[in-house]
This record gives sequence, structure tokens and C-alpha cells, in this order.
Amino acid sequence: MKKTMLVSAMALLLTACAPSPEAPDGHREHTPTGQRAHSAKQYEDLGVRYITGDGVPIDGYKAVSYLERACSMGRASACNGAAFIFADAEGGVKQDYRKALDYWSRACRLGDRTGCANYDLAQDKLRELRASH
Repeated sequence: MKKTMLVSAMALLLTACAPSPEAPDGHREHTPTGQRAHSAKQYEDLGVRYITGDGVPIDGYKAVSYLERACSMGRASACNGAAFIFADAEGGVKQDYRKALDYWSRACRLGDRTGCANYDLAQDKLRELRASH
């Protein structure tokens, strides 16, 4: 009995001390408290930290990666955030209005009124640009 408990305790300890899995880009996905990110909200928070430089170097590509993950998990505000990064070319990310429109559209479909308004404004701006050329 004692041997079984010792083996179980060692296995639990080894599991707890094992390094957390890495993100596809090779960086660890930790929240500010050091916990591994699991929820859409936590991924969105990481994305915001990387675009604002809150405790980490500003990196638009990492920000977009985390925001895209949160968006794919149904977090509308993360879709909206990713759209702004692409629209404004923030954090070194190449400006891409098509991606911005796609993310605003996703935010709108997920029920985000700001995403809908931004999508409509961007569509209007696109029409103006096309008419002026």
C-alpha cells in the first residue's frame, strides 16, 4: 500500500513539475500569474498584453496569434482586436484590410455590436476608395 502511494505521489509530482506545452510559435502560453492559458479570455488577455507591451515586448504577430485563437473559440472581442491590428498594421504586422474585414465580420456574427459597426464603417470606406479610383 505504501509503495503504491509513493509511486502515485512521485507520478503526480513529476506531472506537476513537467514543463508546460509550447505554443506553435515556440513560446509558452502563460497568463500573468504563470498559469497556462486555456480559455478564450486568457488567450485574448495574452494577445492584448503582446500588443500593448504589458510585461512583455510588443509583438504584433504573437498578439494576432493569441487573438485569433480566442476568436476561433468564440470570443467576439478578440476578433475585433485582431481586426484592428490588421487594419492599423500594429506591432509590425503587415496591413491587411481583407483580414480586418474578415475579423470584424466574425465579431459581428458572434454578436459584437462594435464589430458590426466597424465592419460597416470599413465597408463604407472601401466603397469610397473604389469610387474615387
